Amino acid sequence: MPPERGRLTAVFLVLFVDLVGFSIVFPLFPAMLAWYSERSGDVLHRWMAPLAALFPDSDPWQRAALFGGLLGALYAGLQFLAAPLWGRWSDRRGRRPVLLWSLAGSLLANALWVFASDFLLLALSRIIAGAMTGNVAVAQAAVSDLTDSAGRSRGMAIVGMAFGLGFIIGPALGGWLGGWRLDHLPLPGLHPFSVPALAACALSAINLLWVALAFRETLDPAQRARAAARPGRGWLPWRQGLPRRVHALNGISFVHTFWFSGLEMTLGFLAMQYLGLGPAALGLAFAGMGLGSAAVQGALVRPWGARLGMSRLAIAGCLAHIAGFLSLLALVVWPSAPAFALALALHAIGCGLLFPSLATLVSLEAASDQQGLALGGFRSAAALGRTLGPLLVAALYFASPALAYALAAGGMLALALWISSLR
Repeated sequence: MPPERGRLTAVFLVLFVDLVGFSIVFPLFPAMLAWYSERSGDVLHRWMAPLAALFPDSDPWQRAALFGGLLGALYAGLQFLAAPLWGRWSDRRGRRPVLLWSLAGSLLANALWVFASDFLLLALSRIIAGAMTGNVAVAQAAVSDLTDSAGRSRGMAIVGMAFGLGFIIGPALGGWLGGWRLDHLPLPGLHPFSVPALAACALSAINLLWVALAFRETLDPAQRARAAARPGRGWLPWRQGLPRRVHALNGISFVHTFWFSGLEMTLGFLAMQYLGLGPAALGLAFAGMGLGSAAVQGALVRPWGARLGMSRLAIAGCLAHIAGFLSLLALVVWPSAPAFALALALHAIGCGLLFPSLATLVSLEAASDQQGLALGGFRSAAALGRTLGPLLVAALYFASPALAYALAAGGMLALALWISSLR
């Protein structure tokens, strides 16, 4: 195996293991929020009571989806603020230190989740996780360190495959472990979801130990020196002298993540409300999306991305998302498992095409000593989408699930037109 390929494999493994631990919670969100909201002494129960009194005819799952959006926005808002800082720090100090700090933060957040029998402690764990997450941008920057412009799309597809495969194993593992209980043990703070939290904690610990012992720095010292010599002008990416096209691509990433994160936040509630699916089935559903996304990136983007053109692949991804949202709209009107499966497949294709395409385009536009900053800004834009998207889409879902998915389809159409204008 060539040295660069071996080091890309190392980046893949770090990101894959971290994303497995991160995505364990996905199929558990609806059941978790229902559990916290039903506990009369819990703060979430007190917060939801006025909403239930104000809208007595609303479905309980729609109310839970609204608070799920708030929790998702809390995590992503911290990621929006932190990602450019982690990216710039990795340009100046190296990728390995940022990975170590990021994984240490994940370990602490998951340890708190294990004992988060109170909703406020769960929220605190999400705050820490959001503030300490620098791993994705740093992994993408490490890929840019190890590849030239011709091989950049193949390298970014490896990062995308780590996402896809992580989202296969993580949700499936979370759905399976969600049926295991530890809260009968005489330890304070244990709750019905402590077993999945303990698994996420163990994965964070393993990853942290492996990076500390075996991960080699990918950024050349000369590049670090050039990045350190650049004057800093605040933390905002658009104040750092990056090319205009990078900022446009960040805007595109924001819009895509805005609508897709709204889908991720409401999908479990939709499946429970209209199809009666439980955590185990939801885990398999998210796993199926991850498998489809990884397959698209491995079979199409990695070998053919440079030839087909990343802009074309990004537009095709938008069209797949449009069809996916229309399938969910059909499911709301005529509930059916085939419509749900079709929507999952289409959204998997959309993510598999869009994520590596946009990351590759950003990386190719930025200077070699600004890769961490540029990709940190890229992740920050996506995090802003994850902050606002779950809030708005969950609010739309609370009002009308059909309206939420109709507007999302229109948003993806506008995004396809925007990408087309940049070609």
